[in-house]
Amino acid sequence: MPINAVERPATVAEREFLHRMLQNAATDAQRWRRGAGNALVLWAATMFAFVVLWLGLAWLARKILGIDFDPQGGGMVWIIGIGALACATYAVVSSIRWVKRWRDYRPLLRADFEGDRVIEERYVFTAVKRFQEPEHGGLFYFLRTAEGKVLTLFDHESQDLGAGGEDPMKRSFVPRSELVMVRAPSSGFVISKSFSGVLLDAGTPVELSLHPKLWPESESDCSIPWAELESRLGPHAP
Repeated sequence: MPINAVERPATVAEREFLHRMLQNAATDAQRWRRGAGNALVLWAATMFAFVVLWLGLAWLARKILGIDFDPQGGGMVWIIGIGALACATYAVVSSIRWVKRWRDYRPLLRADFEGDRVIEERYVFTAVKRFQEPEHGGLFYFLRTAEGKVLTLFDHESQDLGAGGEDPMKRSFVPRSELVMVRAPSSGFVISKSFSGVLLDAGTPVELSLHPKLWPESESDCSIPWAELESRLGPHAP
């Protein structure tokens, strides 16, 4: 999709960026520690939900059926015990799956750092559309090339502003007609983006209706045709 992509030696600043990413990447031990913490929090949350649900059912049974469950009885202890075990099992299994889905980028980042090469991509855009996620107001930009392809960019600054209670539209990001994007060849991580050229009018943001898991991937080609963006991403999307 870029008009050209050239591999070149990495600059000192680009090598420092890759080195910081490699240092900050989570190790196996760190991922499993976070998984254990996630399991503990998830167990507490599901156990609380279980107790609230059980108390609600017990109240309904007493009011409607006249059945009174003795909180001190052996049956109650068994129910709470089984519920605690079920919640703990769910929390542990879910957290293990979460950790296993957490991709380890360290080998790829190490290859990028040791390879000392980057790919410099150049783009020329003719138009842009802007969408806004409803929770924090983060802005997605969809930039169309002269060939009709679409590049997706997510403005993290706008989301940070919205999450902090500020206006996401006060972000510093402004789309222009030309972009140079430097990418690490093995991991695919973008090291830097530099816009130039003519200002592009993004228009009024369209509400993004998709669940976050279905959001288009930032800094990547968008598979949705330009003419179908509103119908497939907007508030009237199926």
